[in-house]
Amino acid sequence: MTSTIRIPRPRLQRTGPGLHRIAAVVEDHEVYFESSLPLSPRPESLVCAFLLPAMARGADLAVEGAVGARFLSNLESARERARDWWPWLSRGEVRAVLRDDPAASQDSGLFYTGGADSTCALRELRGSVRYAVFIEGFDIRLEDTPRLTAARAWLSQTTRAAGVAFAVVRTNLRSHPLFRGLSWEITHGAALASVAHALGAILGRMYLAASDVGPPWGSLPELDAAWSSESMSIESYGAERTRLERVASIAGWEPVRGRLRVCWENKSSDLNCGYCEKCIRTRLQLHASGAPDALDSFPAGPGLRLAMRRLDPLQHELRGQWQEIARALADSPLGREVERTLAREKPPVLRRGARGAGRLARRAARWASRRAAAILF
Repeated sequence: MTSTIRIPRPRLQRTGPGLHRIAAVVEDHEVYFESSLPLSPRPESLVCAFLLPAMARGADLAVEGAVGARFLSNLESARERARDWWPWLSRGEVRAVLRDDPAASQDSGLFYTGGADSTCALRELRGSVRYAVFIEGFDIRLEDTPRLTAARAWLSQTTRAAGVAFAVVRTNLRSHPLFRGLSWEITHGAALASVAHALGAILGRMYLAASDVGPPWGSLPELDAAWSSESMSIESYGAERTRLERVASIAGWEPVRGRLRVCWENKSSDLNCGYCEKCIRTRLQLHASGAPDALDSFPAGPGLRLAMRRLDPLQHELRGQWQEIARALADSPLGREVERTLAREKPPVLRRGARGAGRLARRAARWASRRAAAILF
């Protein structure tokens, strides 16, 4: 028999001067979102957050409180896409009362992490978005106060230079037992959608930077859009371009100089360690784009050739990006080192039916717990 997870009506709270908070208890554990921006206690936030983890458990959602008709219709597409990519997920029915959606705000926002993809989006959308929103508790843990403080400083300076207001949403969603039961590489797009709906009181559209990984992956245009409602449109930006093309678009953009943040491994006290795969790949992309100084955003360390030799074998899903770098740096010593790095790539994981998919999912969950927000932005 299919189990049911109850999704309660979120509560709107005021916890301090100028601070808005929505919270709910799901399976005996509180989940909350906090911001200086006005927040809306819409059940859609919790449905986005917990639908995929419920499907992984083989459960349905029973929603207290009404949701918009278009949102409920769109969820059918979200579930179908998710099951296409991860066939071991259950059907995941959502039972809810329907309501008329409120009118959508005319203002837009952008999820901003300081990475190459979201910086490309900031540069190109800066005349049409009201807020650049950084989420504390996603790619940087809530307890990592020094790193969060440094990230806020970097990101706010960049967005201010771009003429866009900077805002923070703080959430403990990633630590919720139900949510963390499924890999972050599967859930991260839905997690962003949950924050988008929480901001529905003041924003009618949220952009998120397109992923640089192909399906199956938790944030791709067709899945991102399926979390939308009548009053909140969620749109992936930049998917028509490769990662190298996006990096090239910011290689000469001065507002981000000294403040490009791409690292996820947190190996050092710096926001970018400079020597993990993501840092090295971004440094190479900037070098290939005419910015050999890597926008002064990485600490001094080994040269790129030596840094590549110290890398572990590449993950297969990154092959396309490294091949693109190799073509851009062809017939150079650096390009030949990229080719040698490509030759050490890990073989792709073979999938063998539903049982094999289950093993892959468990392996992915363990891997994602180490990778955190590996290739997100």
